[in-house]
Amino acid sequence: MPSSIQLLPSHLADQIAAGEVVERPASVVKELLENALDSGATQIEIWIEEGGESLIEVIDNGAGIAKEELILAVSRHATSKIACVEDLSAITTLGFRGEALASISSVSRFQLTSRQASSNHAWLLRGEGEGRWQAPEPVAHPVGTRVTVADLFFNTPARKKFLKTPRAEFAQIDLLVKRVMLSRPEVSIKLMHNQKPVRQVSVSSNDAQLHKRMQSLMGAPFMAESLQLSYEAQDIALSGWAGLPTFNRSQADMQYLFVNGRIVRDKLLTFAVKQAYADVLYHGRHPAYCLFLDIPPELLDVNVHPAKYEVRFANGSWVYDFLRRSVREAVTQPLGQQPLSSGGTVAANPAVFAHYQTPSPSERAIQASMQFQQPLNQSFNQAYNPSSAQPLNLSHIAESQSHYDASAEVLRQDSQSSSPPLGYAKAQIHGIFILAENDKGLVLVDMHAAHERIVYERLKNQWQTQRLISQPLLVPMVVALESSQVQVWEEFQSVFEQLGFEIEAYGPEQLKITTVPGLLAKGDLVRLMNDMLSDLAEMGRTELANEKINRILGTMACFGSVRANRQLTIPEMNALLRDMEMTPSSNQCNHGRPTWVQLSLEQLDSLFMRGQ
Repeated sequence: MPSSIQLLPSHLADQIAAGEVVERPASVVKELLENALDSGATQIEIWIEEGGESLIEVIDNGAGIAKEELILAVSRHATSKIACVEDLSAITTLGFRGEALASISSVSRFQLTSRQASSNHAWLLRGEGEGRWQAPEPVAHPVGTRVTVADLFFNTPARKKFLKTPRAEFAQIDLLVKRVMLSRPEVSIKLMHNQKPVRQVSVSSNDAQLHKRMQSLMGAPFMAESLQLSYEAQDIALSGWAGLPTFNRSQADMQYLFVNGRIVRDKLLTFAVKQAYADVLYHGRHPAYCLFLDIPPELLDVNVHPAKYEVRFANGSWVYDFLRRSVREAVTQPLGQQPLSSGGTVAANPAVFAHYQTPSPSERAIQASMQFQQPLNQSFNQAYNPSSAQPLNLSHIAESQSHYDASAEVLRQDSQSSSPPLGYAKAQIHGIFILAENDKGLVLVDMHAAHERIVYERLKNQWQTQRLISQPLLVPMVVALESSQVQVWEEFQSVFEQLGFEIEAYGPEQLKITTVPGLLAKGDLVRLMNDMLSDLAEMGRTELANEKINRILGTMACFGSVRANRQLTIPEMNALLRDMEMTPSSNQCNHGRPTWVQLSLEQLDSLFMRGQ
């Protein structure tokens, strides 16, 4: 027979509840840090021994706790942060459940020392286990709170045996503290492990201090190849740093996202940022970023999980779209519209302010290796206006030769003026690369990859405005296919029409193409048709999402761009460079590979050991 229902002893209920809050030493550190920050602390010290299993101690200079409230502070469901149900709809603090200290004290040897500014001394509260506490005793301590957690899980061996090595447990603590350091630049934080300093950051009260703090946490390479951005729209704001597409990782280990200063792990937000980097990252690579999203508390639900990592939005699709569009606009700015110097600003819609963080000469440690698309610190030739340059269509290059010859004088650089970002063309190498000179040194451009991005962005723009420009073929082309491919075409005829093709059946295994998108008139239509039908067959549905359409447009762009061994004149090369400067995402081709590299004068000197 089933046993009768009975109430659990309070200490057993606390230990069960602790399983939701205290999973490992890092969970303890997280809860104690949140309490310290909520108390208004500006200085925090974290002392760890043996990965947190032996000792965790967090000391802050916050408001402190009154003697009369010490026992209440370690009781379950006791908190000063909410008082009624309505408060749950507008939580502004990191903690609010009132379970952390009770849960932690139930599975450790626990001490709480605290002093308020109005008190002459501090009060120490010691736990005796199983929910029993000694009477508070006076001790010497500065204003603030010290929480000491020793022998974690000493009374729950089943959970203790699942702890990893001290080194692995401390790695989790270190990552957590790093995230807190990133999220609270106004707080000085020090982390110690086994009596040795691991991390320490000071308060950042100006831009220079903030940059130094970020560099110590994210690394100099990230800060050298990242954009500092700030977007606002209605009541939502986005700020932080987004790594350039060229600064990418093999793992998603440099992705930090905060909502109202809270560390979150939200699949919706992570996917939004991933989509912002779509078609500018090489396959299998991951972006790096540290972003802060601020949203009215009433539009955010943080009461989802005891660990408080998960959040929900009142309008998730709107937040997703705002985040994706904002990051996308920042990382795909055309070269001709990018900030001209470190600390510059860029206006956007919604209001955008973005600038590059450029490394100092000592940080560059110039070697013989190439710099891939580092932020440029230069201005345009005042006599040259890139927006006035005519669009380049290399698929019709033979017919438009004279047009670019006529503008050759405009594209010649003035020796007394600054050059545009990609400089001026000097030569073509092996029919593949364009060699150009700018103020910084030498620029090497992969002409096929660059033109592929230009054609791709134009196709996307035409697709989005539903006016893909078509061109009839002088002589219709008949393409021989397999019957299965013809069936795919029959299923997706409307898609081909939207893409600017006019195709009709010409036998059981043949199609006749009479009209194609204008940008592809000189492309390899047979290979293009085979690749497009393959893409459509793989997708297997008629309602194509934007990323699927972009994949097809990318295939079209690849066949519509200038091929290797195509000889170009100097004006044609310059026209391509100007188009690159005015095209979004032109730093990468459609597959995420770089389209150009910069070799500075210092790097060129080092190749020949000049000045050494």
